[in-house]
Amino acid sequence: MLWLYPTAFALLALIPLLIILHTLRRRRRDVQVSTLFLWESVAREAHGTLGFHRLVQNLPLLLQILLVLLLTAGLARPVRTYPVAASKDVVLVLDVSASMQARTPQGTRFALAQQQALRLLDQLPHGRQMAVIAAGRQPRVVTFFTEDKALLRQAITALRASDAPGNMREALLLALSFTQGSSRREVVVIGDGAYPHLGDLDLRQHGIRHLRIEGGDTNVGITRLAFRKVLDADTDYEMLVTVQNFSAHPMTVPLRVTLWRYRLLERVLQLAPGQQETLVATVAAERRGVATAEIEVDDDFALDNRAYGVLAAPAQTWVLLVGESNFFLEKLLAATPGVLVNVVPGVTAEALPRLLEANQLLIFNGVPPPPLHQGNFLLINTVPPDARFATVGQVRKPRILDWDSQHPLLQFVDFSEVQVERALAIRPQGEARSLVDAEGTALLSVLETPSLRLAVLGFDLLQSDFPLRVAFPVFMRNVLRWVRPQQEEAAAGQIQAGMPYPVFFDLPVRQVEVQDPQGKRRDYTVSGNPWWFTEAERVGVYIFRAGEQKRYLAVNLLDAAESDINPANKVPPLGPEKASALPHDSMATAPLWPYLLLGAVGILLGEWLVWCRQG
Repeated sequence: MLWLYPTAFALLALIPLLIILHTLRRRRRDVQVSTLFLWESVAREAHGTLGFHRLVQNLPLLLQILLVLLLTAGLARPVRTYPVAASKDVVLVLDVSASMQARTPQGTRFALAQQQALRLLDQLPHGRQMAVIAAGRQPRVVTFFTEDKALLRQAITALRASDAPGNMREALLLALSFTQGSSRREVVVIGDGAYPHLGDLDLRQHGIRHLRIEGGDTNVGITRLAFRKVLDADTDYEMLVTVQNFSAHPMTVPLRVTLWRYRLLERVLQLAPGQQETLVATVAAERRGVATAEIEVDDDFALDNRAYGVLAAPAQTWVLLVGESNFFLEKLLAATPGVLVNVVPGVTAEALPRLLEANQLLIFNGVPPPPLHQGNFLLINTVPPDARFATVGQVRKPRILDWDSQHPLLQFVDFSEVQVERALAIRPQGEARSLVDAEGTALLSVLETPSLRLAVLGFDLLQSDFPLRVAFPVFMRNVLRWVRPQQEEAAAGQIQAGMPYPVFFDLPVRQVEVQDPQGKRRDYTVSGNPWWFTEAERVGVYIFRAGEQKRYLAVNLLDAAESDINPANKVPPLGPEKASALPHDSMATAPLWPYLLLGAVGILLGEWLVWCRQG
């Protein structure tokens, strides 16, 4: 026990003063009486000057002395010291990746992780705080530092394991940024230890505690599924499917691929431990829709036993070619699958809105277009009536200096050997920018806004060797993908769970209805084209409806690292004694003066009762 203000003991000098006051004899006076017989006993009691017997029998004095002792001790501020284990604020990182859905004899891994997290919360000392981070595809801060245990309990119990692969590295880096090098904060990870992309991040080195959830080791999963339309065949698709055995023992795996209720493929696979088998087959699909690949096994991780793909007819792209006839351009467009071409000599401003509804791309070849405000356009050897495309004459035999090979229009396009006899001298301004720079001009420039996509090729194709080079069909293919990317998306129709997905619309829309794999529907406000859908968190098929337009999206796990629920390189459990050198036990103090004050109040009450009885 410690005394914080020992100088208060000087108040004990009041005790002798109290004794002196109580032992003082009254001053006697002489009184004449008729006899001394009755006063002999009184004389015997008054014998002695100190009156010790009277002191012992004086209960109020004893109570007052005890009151002085208690008040003095209280003013000296005594505290009780006792050892306590060192504690820290906790940054809890909870693994919510797909592998946490694996079954164990006690329940799913995630259910066990939640129980462990709640036990950790219950052990959090009073005054300490906790923050919670969910480690999914993208780490998410569930709650920042708080000591409100009711709020933390609610946040932990509300979490669910996702269908997406996890990114534990990013979650740990986020958690370490919360500690800011403080020795009074620690990071605690609760997960299954299957973190394949930690890289050079060493949990032990950073003092991270790892509470590993055990259980579940048998799994066979579908790790790849893809469909590709066979050219020149109306109903044939090439299908690729990969199945892998992640268990430690051989597995017999029945595989079935269906389209609606029609069976496209049925096999029985014999897989050794760790073996994967890839099947490539041509399947005939008379109908279009959602294909399902399924393996019939009873393992500990059911999420990867099924995968989905979309078989859709190639989207038709209507192209309107306006102006001068061009043999190379017309033949190339006509030979492109899914592209239908109409040719007109000219377009007026009044007819343009109606033509935009019927065509996904308008190409103006050598003729000036009307004012362009929305739609998809390719201008060849002409410029729009727009100040952002300033033209100052022509340039003869411009030498190409550089081009932006990262832009979607120029992917795999090589301009190094292209020769141009004559080109317009174009100076892009403002939002317009050059993609192919040449001496004195921009041979290719673009303008991209939410409602307008405009590419300007500043030379006549017949005044160059561009149509004779491999770069020309590649460029035109890029143009079609640039203005209508969903044509490429239709054949695949699938993404990995948790990834954002761009939805393209043929016509401007303001609202889209999304139906998730459970059949629940929700309306979203659309801003821009494409519109990015960021809530594809569950495996299954999503359906997008906007007016007459309809899109299918197949969402799968298809991640071998996540399907390997019991990898050989699991992160081991790391306790406080292993994860970091925690501080030694520290001493805590508890004040005792409130109890002394309470005792003093009791003494006062007792003295008052004595005074009342004697009165």
